[in-house]
Amino acid sequence: MKTILSGCIATLVLSFASTSLAGPPCAGSYPSWGRACYGSVEITARSIAWRAQFSNCKASPYEVIASDLQGEKPFVAYRFKKRNKACLYEVVEIAKQGGDHWAAIGYRSVEDYNQRHDDPGSSDYCPLGPMPSQSCNLPLVRDRK
Repeated sequence: MKTILSGCIATLVLSFASTSLAGPPCAGSYPSWGRACYGSVEITARSIAWRAQFSNCKASPYEVIASDLQGEKPFVAYRFKKRNKACLYEVVEIAKQGGDHWAAIGYRSVEDYNQRHDDPGSSDYCPLGPMPSQSCNLPLVRDRK
């Protein structure tokens, strides 16, 4: 019985360790373009930033509130834990839009994010360019040849 309990504890410890060692989904730097979108989204293990002409979200700690990297339309949604005054968004989602098209989509609140399909006016959309990533193998972040 003691051996079984020790094995269960070891399994739990290893599962927590592997979760904490994993990097953030889609870490990297992604340029955005367009009249109001010129800038970038930058994601590291500790922070996220989104700079565009209409909003300047400086580097902030984040939490991943939703993700599906294996689905038909892969995405990761990040919530800024601390926002500066020039940042219009609480949530930014990196999402596949179809084909090879990807975007950063900003939502003013978690509630707006949760209701995104009901109210398209609750978000702002910026197309993203492909950039290399350290921890996610999506077309968005792979080198294109």
